[in-house]
Parts: sequence; C-alpha cells; structure tokens
Amino acid sequence: MNKRLLGMAMTIGTAILSMVLPLDDARAEKRVALVVGNSNYASVPKLPNPSRDANSVAQMFRDAGFDAVDVVLNVGNLEFKRAIRKFEVDADRADIAVVYYAGHGLEIGGTNYLIPIDARLASDRDAEDEAIPLERMVSSADGASKLRVVILDACRDNPFTTLMRRDRKGSNRVVASGLGKAEPTSIDTLIAYAAKAGSTAEDGDGQHSPFTSAILKHLTIPGLDIRLAFGRVRDEVMRTTGARQEPFVYGSLGGGNISLVPAPKVQEAASASDIKADYDLVAKIGTLRAWEVFLGTYKTGFYADLARVQVANLTEQQAASVSRSKGNTVVAAAPSADQPASGRESSSKEALDWDKIKDTSDQSALEKFIARYPNAPLAINAQQRLDILKQAAREREKAAEEARIQAEQKKAEAAAARKREEEERRARAAEAEQKAKAAEAERIATRKREEEERRAKAAEAEQKAKAVEAERKAAEARKKAEEAERNKAAAEAAAARAESERQARQAEAERRKAEQASALEAACKAEQTKFEQLSAKGSDGAGVENMVAFAKAVTCDRLRAQVTVTLNKFYNEATCRAEQARFDDLLAKGSDGAGFNNMKALAKAVACDRLRPQIVAAVDKFTAEAAKRAAAMPNSPQLVLAAQTELVRLGCLPGKPDGKLNAATKTALVRFVKTRDRPSEDVPVTEALVAELGKATGRVCPPECKAGETLKDDKCVAADKPAAPAATSRRKDDDEDETPARRKPKPEKRQAEKEPRRQAPERARQQATARPSGGGGGSTMIGVGF
Repeated sequence: MNKRLLGMAMTIGTAILSMVLPLDDARAEKRVALVVGNSNYASVPKLPNPSRDANSVAQMFRDAGFDAVDVVLNVGNLEFKRAIRKFEVDADRADIAVVYYAGHGLEIGGTNYLIPIDARLASDRDAEDEAIPLERMVSSADGASKLRVVILDACRDNPFTTLMRRDRKGSNRVVASGLGKAEPTSIDTLIAYAAKAGSTAEDGDGQHSPFTSAILKHLTIPGLDIRLAFGRVRDEVMRTTGARQEPFVYGSLGGGNISLVPAPKVQEAASASDIKADYDLVAKIGTLRAWEVFLGTYKTGFYADLARVQVANLTEQQAASVSRSKGNTVVAAAPSADQPASGRESSSKEALDWDKIKDTSDQSALEKFIARYPNAPLAINAQQRLDILKQAAREREKAAEEARIQAEQKKAEAAAARKREEEERRARAAEAEQKAKAAEAERIATRKREEEERRAKAAEAEQKAKAVEAERKAAEARKKAEEAERNKAAAEAAAARAESERQARQAEAERRKAEQASALEAACKAEQTKFEQLSAKGSDGAGVENMVAFAKAVTCDRLRAQVTVTLNKFYNEATCRAEQARFDDLLAKGSDGAGFNNMKALAKAVACDRLRPQIVAAVDKFTAEAAKRAAAMPNSPQLVLAAQTELVRLGCLPGKPDGKLNAATKTALVRFVKTRDRPSEDVPVTEALVAELGKATGRVCPPECKAGETLKDDKCVAADKPAAPAATSRRKDDDEDETPARRKPKPEKRQAEKEPRRQAPERARQQATARPSGGGGGSTMIGVGF
C-alpha cells in the first residue's frame, strides 16, 4: 500500500475531517547565521548604519526560517571572538551557514582585518592583536556541509588609515582603507564584498547602506539561486550609486541550483491508479463517513461521481431505517446543523439529549454525547460542534501566544532603546574626550611649530656661513674640473679605440657562437629521435638501463628535463611490477604463519601508489583473520567471557562476566565438569566447552551453604537444632562403671563412617544435579562444596 493510501486509511479510521496529505520524508536543511554590526567606535567617529543594517539582516534570516540567528552589536575584541567561537559550534551541525558583518575593515600587507569597536590601532603593528583577521570569520563557517556564505559590508572609507603609524618597514606593509581580494580555501564557499577589492563602499544617507538595502531585497527570495541573487544585488547597487560602487563575489559553486530559502513544494496530483486504489479501500469499508472523507480528498472526476452515488444511497437507506423504526414517512430534506440528521422526532432520548447540548461550549459534554451515541447521525453534528470549539480554543491560544510574543518584543525594544541611550551617552562622552585630546594635540603642535621656527632661523644662519665656504671651494673645484676635462678628453680617445677593438672581438665571438648553436641543434635533433625510440620501447626488458645510459650521455639542455621525467616513469613502472609480484605471492600464501607480518612489512615499504590501497585492504583482511584465529584459541578472552556468561546462568559462577580466567572462574569450571563425571584438574576453555555450557539447562550448580545452614528450595536457610537423645533404660551406675577402655566403637558404626568416604564422589555428583523435594515428606538435599 502506498503512502497516500495508508494516509487515507488512517484518516478514515480516526474520523478526522481533513483532507489526506501525502507523507514527506525529505529532511529540512538546517540553516544558521551570525550577524555582527559595529557602529559605536571608541577612537573614530560613529557609523550610523551598521547596527540598523545588522538588526534588519537578522530579522530577514528569521523571517526566512533560519534555525538559529546570532546577533551581536557594537562588540569589542573579546566579545567578537567569543561570538565567532560559538558560531563555529552551530555551523558544524548545519547544512548552510551565513556570516554577515557591517562596520570598519582594512587591509595591511595583504591581510584583511575586521575592526572591533574598542580597537585603537595606533600603528600597523596593533592590527594583529586588536583586530579580527577576516580568515578567522570565514573559517568559522567551514563546518557547514552544503553552503558557506560570508557577506561583508566593511569596505567603507576607513579613518584608521590616516591615524596609524607605519612602524614596520617594507613594500608589503601597505595599509589600505578597503579590503583586499580574498579567495576561499574551502569548497562551496562565497565571500561577498560590498565593493570590489581595493575600493570603498558608501555608508548611505538612508536607514541602510546601498549594499545592505539590496541584500534585504533579493537574498532570501524562495528558490532563487544565490549566485543570481548576488547578481541582482550588484545591479541594484550600481544603479543606486551611479556605478560608483560595484559589489563583488569571490568563490565558486557547483552546477546545481543553490538557494538560501528553498522553493515552495508543489503537491503532485494523484494518478488514476492511486485514486482507484483509494476508491476500492473505501468501498470495502462501506460507511457514509468513509465516502465523505473520499469526497473531501477527490472532489471531481469519475470516481468522485461514483462516490456521490454511494453517499446518496447510504443516506436514503439511513433515512428509511429511521422512518421504519418510528413508523413515519421518509424525510426528504437534509438535516441542518441544529436539527436531528436522521429525521427522528425530538421526543427520542437522543434528540432530547442533543437539544440540551447543541448550543453548549462544554467540550466534555459533546465528547460524552459522541461516546454515548457513536453511530447516531447526530454524533456527526456533535463532532462538528466539537471541532469548531477546539478550533476556537486553538485560535484563542494562538492569540494569547501572539500577545505574549508582542509583549516580549516590546520589552526587548524597550531594553534596546535603553541600551541605545546608554551607547549614545558613551559616544558623547567619547566625543568630548576626543575633542579634549584634539585640543591638547593642537597645543603640542603649536609649541612644536615654534621650536621648529627657532631651529630654522639657526639653520639659515649656519647655511649662509656654509655658502661662503662653499664658494671658496667651488673656485678650487673649477680649476680641478678644467684639468679633469683635459684628462677626460684623452681618456675618451683611448676609450674609443678600446671600444672599436671590443666590437671586433664581439663580432668574432658571435660568429663562433652561431656555429656552436647550429651544431648543438643538430645534436639535439639526433638525441630527440633516439629519445622517442627509447620511450616507445617502454620500461620492459632493458628499457630502464638504456634510458639511464641515454640520460647520462644527453647533451641537449631542453631535452634533459623530458628524459628525467621519462626515466622516473620507467623506474615507477619497474617498481610497481616488482611490488605487484611480491604482493600476489603474499596474497596467495595467506595470513598463516609469517604471512601477516610479511604483508605489513610490504605495506610500510610499498612505493607504488596505485598498489598501496590494495595492500592496505589485504592487511586489514589478514588482521581480521588473525583476530578470528586468536579468538578461537583455548582460554582466549572471548571464549572466557562466553563461558562466564553461561556459568552465571547455570548458577556455577557468582558476580559478573569480565573475560578474565581468574580463580573464581576456574572454580566454577571445576564445579561444572564434576557434574559431568570428568576430570576437573586444569579445565581449558574451548569452543567445545562453551557449546556444552550453552546446551545445559536449568540450574546445574546448587548454592553453597555456610556452616549451620541447609539448602531448601534452592536457598540456604538455618538448620534446625537436633532433638535431645531419648533416655535409655540402662542404669546410671552401669554407665559410670564402664571405663573408657571398655567404650569401643561398635563395628556397625565404624562401617558407617567408612561408607560415606567410599560413596563421596557418587553422592557429590547426585547432590550437584538434584533438586529439593519441595516439602513433600522426603528429606532435604543439602548442597556441599567440591
């Protein structure tokens, strides 16, 4: 029976007045998000939009049905890292993980950083300690199994870049306002920038930045592929900013459609065979209620028309039956919701009871009526009334829940308002502190300028003195220059002659070089031909030796790398053939003897990559076979554990099985084998013994009783005290006259004392297997130890 047919059968059986829905076994994807918005920076002016952007994006994810949405606003360094660590745990258990950040960000020496609100960043050295590397936030979503998305509205014109000192030297320590290019290190990951790498994004004049406004509009459209969604975001941002800002996405996805919000599912129409199967099921049930449920599921079609005929026939039969029971004519009109559906007169007990409760709001009264008249037509009216009351109760509960949620939202909004006021107060205080610092900086700058002017005047006087001295030295220099000029002319003439000779030598060298190049090209062609011949022959036979000899003799530089690659290939092929032969030989011998160790040694030393998985699989197989043989050895932990389990069941071993062959286990084994009349010294635990223990039934070993106790009903109880001996007719004087020498044991008593010793083994075996007589007049069997 298919799922839809099973659902209809369950619906009819429980009399639920709702359409049968198909079962959906698809597991919903788990989606989580982390949203961070930093506006109230301590050391630079406040950003107006990031906090509002973050709240709106978080609400967008909640409306989209995300399972968990973490929102953190205006966080410092420590709170930022804690939020990332918490999100890593959520992402590890999710299918889709999304990270959104709005605030300041910058690039230093090729590394991108996101800036907490408490960061100072006095120099480029501080970024590693006070800022959050972008890679840290990107990697927090790596645990998601299907899709990871990082959205960064952090490319704003950053004021930190103008305040930071450049303490670290080097061309790679450039500090940029925007973020640099970021390539994801994991698959199925997208990193979306508000602006292309190296450029800045606008914060906007409205409630949200242009980038976030587009994100709110397009990102969570049901069924829209995320790549197409980011494409729409790009087009809208470029349109609203006049092409001044171009968002960019780094990373790639596969060929399937991937959306943050799945498309609505469309219920498939039932086939004609399924409808016929449902119709046949309802026909077997044959009740009016079943046909009504069928019509509720299939309202049109051939089988729906047949079902209406069945409903009409059953209705007429029901009305005729009621009329005959009352002696009245059949009522043709259908009953209303407040009138008896069967047409019976209001004087009947059922109708009187219904008149009492038909307008009631008491669900229990309606339920009692239905229970009292389960097959009556008025029970349908009662059920309808009960369903209406339950629906109204659910709606009231829903309204109450919505009111509670609204109250909590108002409370949260009030708390948020108080928090915003506190943040604004802190911002004003920080601004005042910043202004005071600026005034102090201005005063220091004024004093510094005055000191620089004084130093400039002193430097000017010193410069004039140096100018006089320089004029004197210049005159001397002119004389030396004239002499140098004469010397230079002579040197130039000599250099011209030397240059002419050098050019002649260079022309000769180039001619010789061309001849050598021609000869070398001819040699390269010949070596190329020989190399191709050796490569075509392959590594079989003397192929490796021939290629080695050729590699040693080759003179063509451009051919040497190809020869090396081919020679390595030949070596690998020869190695693989040798190791394949060794592996086949070990595999044929099996894991017995030294086969297992030899296979492990081969697995450690194997150099052929394509052979390594086969050898690892063979080692695993040999390991399993060796473990199986070890488990079958006498006294192995597995056999001991199985024997202990059976001995506990048979009453021979107290305590719990632990797989250890201890003294208690050995004693229990001795007790058992004695019951089988076999030698009890050094009993090994074998598979045959475990099988014998498993075949035994009932309690084989009776309890061992302490001194003064007897065994009764498989339990040790206190033994009864012996009765006083009866008085004899012998005179006391006779007893007193009898000396110890005369008190010799009677032969019969000595014989009785010896008899138990001879019969001890047999009686022990009988006591081990016997059971108490149950109080029937026979003697009680007392358990004894071995």
